[in-house]
Amino acid sequence: MKISYNWLKEYVDFDWSPQHLAERLTFCGIEVEGVEQIGASFDNVVVAQILASDKHPNADRLSVCRVTDGTAERQIVCGAKNYKVGDKVPLALPGAVLPGDFKIKVGKLRGVESHGMMCSAKELAIAEDAEGLLILDASARVGAPINEILGGGDTVYDLEITPNRPDLLSIIGIAREVSALTGNPIKWPQVNFTEEETPVESLAKVRVEAPDLCPRYAARLVRGVKIGPSPDWLKTLLEKLGVRSINNVVDVTNLVLLEIGQPLHAFDYNLVAGHEIVVRRAQAGECIMTIDGKNRTLDEQMLVIADGQKPVALAGVMGGQHSEINDRTVDVLLESAYFFPPNIRRTSKRIGLSSESSYRFERGADIGIADWASRRAIALIQQLAGGKVARGVIDTLAKPVEKRRIACRYARVNHLLGVEVPPDASKRALAGLGLNIVSESADRAEFEVPTFRVDLQREVDLIEEIGRVHGLDKIPSVASHAMPATSQFDATFDQVRLVRQILNGLGFEEAINQTMTSPTAAALTPLAEGCSLVKLQNPLNEDLSVLRPSLLPGLLQNLRVNVSRQTLDARLFEIGRVFASEKGVHEEQLSLGLAVTGAREPGAWEADARAAKLDYYDLKGAVESLLARLRIGPVEFLPVENSQGLFEQSAQVGIGGDLFGVVGVLDAAVARQFDLRDPVLLAELDLADLLAKARGGGSYKPLPQFPAVQRDIAMIVDAAATHAQVMAAIASCRKNLVESVGVFDIFAGGTIPKGKKSVAYSLTYRAPDRTLTDAEVNRMHDEIKATLKKSLQCEIREE
Repeated sequence: MKISYNWLKEYVDFDWSPQHLAERLTFCGIEVEGVEQIGASFDNVVVAQILASDKHPNADRLSVCRVTDGTAERQIVCGAKNYKVGDKVPLALPGAVLPGDFKIKVGKLRGVESHGMMCSAKELAIAEDAEGLLILDASARVGAPINEILGGGDTVYDLEITPNRPDLLSIIGIAREVSALTGNPIKWPQVNFTEEETPVESLAKVRVEAPDLCPRYAARLVRGVKIGPSPDWLKTLLEKLGVRSINNVVDVTNLVLLEIGQPLHAFDYNLVAGHEIVVRRAQAGECIMTIDGKNRTLDEQMLVIADGQKPVALAGVMGGQHSEINDRTVDVLLESAYFFPPNIRRTSKRIGLSSESSYRFERGADIGIADWASRRAIALIQQLAGGKVARGVIDTLAKPVEKRRIACRYARVNHLLGVEVPPDASKRALAGLGLNIVSESADRAEFEVPTFRVDLQREVDLIEEIGRVHGLDKIPSVASHAMPATSQFDATFDQVRLVRQILNGLGFEEAINQTMTSPTAAALTPLAEGCSLVKLQNPLNEDLSVLRPSLLPGLLQNLRVNVSRQTLDARLFEIGRVFASEKGVHEEQLSLGLAVTGAREPGAWEADARAAKLDYYDLKGAVESLLARLRIGPVEFLPVENSQGLFEQSAQVGIGGDLFGVVGVLDAAVARQFDLRDPVLLAELDLADLLAKARGGGSYKPLPQFPAVQRDIAMIVDAAATHAQVMAAIASCRKNLVESVGVFDIFAGGTIPKGKKSVAYSLTYRAPDRTLTDAEVNRMHDEIKATLKKSLQCEIREE
């Protein structure tokens, strides 16, 4: 948003230079993106009169002049020849800075001191070329600032206004800030116009059919106007601020928009069918030709301003071409309204049209200023275009807007700002911003928030305002503690970082995907019974319209991209949140997803090793290694009889009777959808629940001092028997000294009966305090064999 230095001074008094104003605005939280000097606007450049002129003693082309600046006489060395004694010229005094950062100071020219410089039009940047000095009118007052004489000098600021401060989107909004900083009052423009006896209600009607989207609509009527060009002062002001002048009536609406931040719209009264305004939702497929000449198709969620037959404006965004002000307009119906910000934002985005009006309405206009803005515009229209104003106003606001009240504790102010602010200073700061005290005590005060401050919702917001006005530069910097306090969040962060480190060590790379996804991708992972997807109310598009219920579809897309670029061997993981809705309650949880495909040893030099593909046991082993490093266990992998969703075969990950995730093989049909040629293995774990079971720290034991003894067991078991059952049986033998157990052979078919399989295990025995004898090992080994036969109903095969 652009503002003018000179225009700002019409609304509030201050004695800051343009540069100082930029600094003060910045320090109170308003970012100044750019400063542009327009025309002649210089400090220390005044009108001077030449009293005498003599030849320079040491230079033929120079003269030594004696001039007066209204307060003293000065000696100036000059090279121009177009002047005469008695002429009045611009004089740059020592300390002046001319365009091009040319600084004026006392100096010697060919041995003669010069106490300033008489200027040409080019040196003042008001002409591209000039010969000699700029000779001023003889009536110019000696000593007057050059800005008074030349006029047009100004400074324009380009401000970056944050979305939460729509009250700053006007010159009066900025004037309020300056008023609070200086303590000088706002100078409100005079609003004076004459009304005729005919009431506006007898000439026009307003009907609001969507009060939820338009809580206030004010209409006034002025008849008999004369449309024409705006006066030079209005044209110049608008053009400074980047607004093109159109005609006197439209320019007034733009001026009031820039002045107070309230968008207005002027209709040609005689082009509004039935002289009736209807504020309603658009009909599906309804069209309107906006004033930019484009035909736009609307939907039933959009708000329109219509007459008795058709839409005449897209509410809060842009007017319609049919009813716009034109050269033949004689009667003007003026709209000043308040529209529901989310609806305007949605409409603007949906049709791809942003305007100065929508920019303000979608951030939150001031519902309380609508009538004042209407009266201000009517006064200016009558002043510039003539006409008779119908008596009164049609205002649909049923009752005054109820203003928020917020209490502010002085001790809390000091605590949050970290600096002592006296209670009186706090009250002055808020009062200067337009907040009224409704009650107070020794330690607190309650303030009424004006309608233009939509951002002030809580006590902390008031404290922020006090800090801004008090001066952010006055709040001392405090070095943070070298060792900040820890929290549960820190512990969780450290655990998640450890998970990343472990997976990196296992050969996995991290992927990061969008939290939003498409309903099609989300459908790949069925939700639990009674749960549903979390849908976005205002999605960017259909492909990003729901929150992901699983990390796996995103990882599959990552594998597709890698494989399509000839990266055939990939091991990926992602840590992120997944979402679901159960009985209308949205829930989220931290999840870990794993996805692998390709060769088991892609860098191996042997052909057989390179050809071996990753399988279920590789990913299962990675999950086991991760959980072991986190000291979570014992872990069970429970086969799922009828795998669903993404999986062709899968097993649930169980710990202590609870389920924490799934590991499995991707269904071949789904793999073809993602153009994946090799087997794909997937896993997804409830990371938050797993980390809650992690045992912190670690335990260490010395290296063994005594030798180990190995024994093998081969047995025929049911085909459905699991490794976990075997391990449980071995662990149940009390006082055994088994150090480790490993499978080294699995065989079925041949001489093995149908429905059975042969499995062989290697057991390592070791005692921590002695060398085991064969008799001790044989006794323990026999006990384990007996336990296995009893618990698994197996047949022990003799070596």
